[in-house]
Amino acid sequence: MRKLKKIGWLVMVAIIALSSCKKEKTTEEGYDYQEILTAYVDKTIIPTYAEMKDNSKLLYNNANLFKTSNSQDDLDAACDYWKKTRAPWEAGEAFLFGPAALHNLDPLLDSWPLDQAQLQQVLDGDAELTADYVRDGLGAVLRGYHTVEFLLFRDGENRQVADFTEREKDYLVAVTEVLRDDCVKLWAAWEGGTGESAILEAIEFEVSTPYGEEFKDAGQVGSRYNSQTDAMDELLQGSIGIADEVGNGKIADPHESGNVLDVESWFSWNSLTDFQNNIKSIENSYLGGYNANDRGKSLSDFVKEQDETLDSEVKTKITAAIDAIAAIPEPFRNNLDAPEVTTAMAKVNELQTIIEEKVRPLIIK
Repeated sequence: MRKLKKIGWLVMVAIIALSSCKKEKTTEEGYDYQEILTAYVDKTIIPTYAEMKDNSKLLYNNANLFKTSNSQDDLDAACDYWKKTRAPWEAGEAFLFGPAALHNLDPLLDSWPLDQAQLQQVLDGDAELTADYVRDGLGAVLRGYHTVEFLLFRDGENRQVADFTEREKDYLVAVTEVLRDDCVKLWAAWEGGTGESAILEAIEFEVSTPYGEEFKDAGQVGSRYNSQTDAMDELLQGSIGIADEVGNGKIADPHESGNVLDVESWFSWNSLTDFQNNIKSIENSYLGGYNANDRGKSLSDFVKEQDETLDSEVKTKITAAIDAIAAIPEPFRNNLDAPEVTTAMAKVNELQTIIEEKVRPLIIK
């Protein structure tokens, strides 16, 4: 993500969430959103992060194998698992509130742009490139998805074994270990950490009350959300925020500047896939469920009860936004002025508008 534009918003959300837990809880009146909130956590957020953390473990394992074997097959597998780990992260950008903000995991995982000059200084230096060094000695722009991406890809292609230096291999193993740990931490903060005690103990991360439980229990004592409506607004604002970022930042910034360096994920040419997954994060938040075959009670169900035509319009605009991004010629970095880019921005902005101006007022009155 383009973090510099959103850090202020994330800090504000974190402050509001933290301050709200000090207030007296209120009884929710009107519509009971309990089923929607519960399904949002159990069928959308936790499964998304579970897939991410499982794939991050395989990414780290294959990076380790590559360092030992010096095999192109193992390197290619690491490249594949970078994309498989990246996909659920991007498909979770509609819910980067809560743990992602409170534990600073959003910038640690996904700071952009990458500081290539500083990264090269690390590679040219003599510090031992261990996970502890990356975690404790380097800043956010020298770890996470985009540092791994830079090490694995060039011009949209998997790098070749012969191109790697030994220090690059060391850095790759260290940074994928830290990425794995951060993915596990984010999942655990929502879920509680079932089954990942070894990693959590190693990084000294304890979960007292899972954030997912607080979100589901909005309006009850023990939750930082004063009401179910507050939690529903968090859900809505997450979708509105990522629509704005995709339409008016991730796509618009490089389109307007014409600068390829403004394009996120341009080493791997994964940009358009990232953007589509961002809109899918809105789709999953609206329809409920990370897997289309395992939906639960959703925001869509609520909207349909209030206005069936509006529900249909929102679904249509979600599909239109995804399709418009997919229609941009690949790679995005080489087609910044294509007419399809303008169309995609318009379709994403239409999606943002309908959620902000028509869906949200059904809940926030």
